[in-house]
Amino acid sequence: MEYRFRNEVTAMDFWRLVMRRTYRSTAGVCNLVFTAAMFVLVFRFFSTASDFYRGLMLFGCLLFPVIQPLVIYGKARKQAAALPKGMELKFDEQGLHVKTQEAASDIPWSGIKNVVKEAHMIVVFSDNVHGYLLTDRMLGGRKQEFYEYVLSKADLKK
Repeated sequence: MEYRFRNEVTAMDFWRLVMRRTYRSTAGVCNLVFTAAMFVLVFRFFSTASDFYRGLMLFGCLLFPVIQPLVIYGKARKQAAALPKGMELKFDEQGLHVKTQEAASDIPWSGIKNVVKEAHMIVVFSDNVHGYLLTDRMLGGRKQEFYEYVLSKADLKK
């Protein structure tokens, strides 16, 4: 069996991945607690605070729900722009084959370190940090079929 996909990852795809992973972690819980605490501080002390402290309180209220997502989106745009154009991913019996206009590389199934199924994508990791995003747009209606295929081929200890 063979699966072939053209890379169509956008900045919004990277943003979704980072936001989901952040808010499903301990850091995300801390962000939510901090934001809730800031709203309590604003409610309690805003009327008696000086302009400087009012500004700090408002900044604290906006930090995680507004500023952080905007910064992450800015980084995601840079990451999406840095992707090689015309990248094609092919999964077959030998492993993952990545082909761009400039180069090609082959990753055997033993080189696949992890496969993560997210809400809008599947991420195939070639090491602990780097991976290939396959969005629902790219996978079409074959998301579950492809996920099971990759899991059956990759030597993952789950």
